[in-house]
Amino acid sequence: MTGIKRITRAGGKQVYRIAFSFKGVECRETLALPHTKANDTYCERLRAEVLGKIGRGEFRYADFFPDSPRAVVFGSARARLLKDALEAYRDRVEHTFAPSTFAATRKAIDNVLVPWCGHIRITDLKPSDIRDWVGLQQSSLKRIMNVLLPLRAVLDEAVADEVIDANPFTRLKLAKLVPEAKRRSDFEPNPYTAAELLTLLARVPLPERLVFQLMAYTGIRTGELIALRWPRVDLEAGTLRVVETTTDGQDKDSPKTQAGVRTIPLLPAAREALLLMRQYTLLAGDRVTVNPKGGPWDYKRLAGRWRAAHAGTGIAYRNPYQLRHSFASNLLSEGENVALISKLLGHRTVQMTMQHYARWVAQGEELGLDRPPRRYGMTPLWAQEKAA
Repeated sequence: MTGIKRITRAGGKQVYRIAFSFKGVECRETLALPHTKANDTYCERLRAEVLGKIGRGEFRYADFFPDSPRAVVFGSARARLLKDALEAYRDRVEHTFAPSTFAATRKAIDNVLVPWCGHIRITDLKPSDIRDWVGLQQSSLKRIMNVLLPLRAVLDEAVADEVIDANPFTRLKLAKLVPEAKRRSDFEPNPYTAAELLTLLARVPLPERLVFQLMAYTGIRTGELIALRWPRVDLEAGTLRVVETTTDGQDKDSPKTQAGVRTIPLLPAAREALLLMRQYTLLAGDRVTVNPKGGPWDYKRLAGRWRAAHAGTGIAYRNPYQLRHSFASNLLSEGENVALISKLLGHRTVQMTMQHYARWVAQGEELGLDRPPRRYGMTPLWAQEKAA
C-alpha cells in the first residue's frame, strides 16, 4: 500500500501510518485502527482524498487530523469550543464597548449562548442548530437578534481566521423563523392618540404625571429623560438641551448618538410640565425628574407606573418608549416637517425617520398646504394645577 504502513506497537496495539507531502513538509499521521482488509481500504481511500484536496488547494489539516500537532503548525488546529471563543470575545470587548453594551453582551453570552451552544465546536455549529434554537424562543425578533450578536461576531472572526469557510448565519433568514406576531418589536411605533394620552396622563398622580407628559411632548428617549438636569432647561427661551443619557443606572456624558446632542423647543404642554416640576425637584438636586423615593428613575419603575394608568381604560398598554413615538407620529400626521422632527428626535438621518414614520408623514402630506393649525401639545393640559 503506497504511503500507508501497518505498525504494531509494543503491547500489541495496531495502528496505520499515512504519509503524504503538504506545503513542502513530509507528513506522517497515525490512525488507531486494527489491521483488517476493510481498514486497509479505508486508509487508502482517506489518503487518496487527502492527496486530491491537496492537489486542488482545498486541504484543511484539521478536517482530517483534528488532533494532530501539525494542524496547529498549518494554522488549522481543531477549533475551540464555542464556550471558549465566546468567553474570550466577552473579555476582549469589556474595555472597548460602552458599559451598557458590554452588560448586554455579557448577559447574552453567560446566560444564554454558553448554556445553549458552549459545548459545540466552532467547526461543528450548523445552520440547523441556530434554526432549532430560534424556533424555541418566545422573545421578539429584535431580542433574539440582539442575543445572537456575540455568536455572529465570533463566527465572523472564525471565518476571517479560516477556521470555517462560511458563517452559518449567512444561510439563515431569522425573520422567517419567528412567528409574525413576534417580529414586531415593543419599540416599533405604536403611538397613542392625543385623546388617549390625555386620558392616561390624568390617571397618573403628581408629580409622576409630569414625567410622562414631558416624554410625550418632547420626544426624548427614556435614558435622556432620566439624565436631564435643570441647567439644561431654559424656560425663558422655551428650550431644553439634550447632552447626556442614562443607561442601566449609569449616567453617560453623551446621548445614544452624536446626532442625539440637540436643542428641543418646548411645546406649551412640555413647558407646562417643567414649570410644574420645579416645585418638586428644583431644590432637591439638579435632576429634573426623580422617583418617589428621591433617586433617579429606572425603566422598570417607569413602565410599572405607566402600566398602572391603563387599568380600566380600555386603552392597550404600550411601553413608555411609545410616548416618544407618539410625539413624532402626532406631529407628522398634522403636517409637521419631517426634517425638523428628525432633528428633534436626534436621528442621524431623515431616512431613518422616514423608515419609522412614513405612514404618519403621508397622513400629514394629505392635508395639503391649507392644513389646519397644529394642535398636538399646543395648549397646557392642566389649567387647575397651573393656577395653583
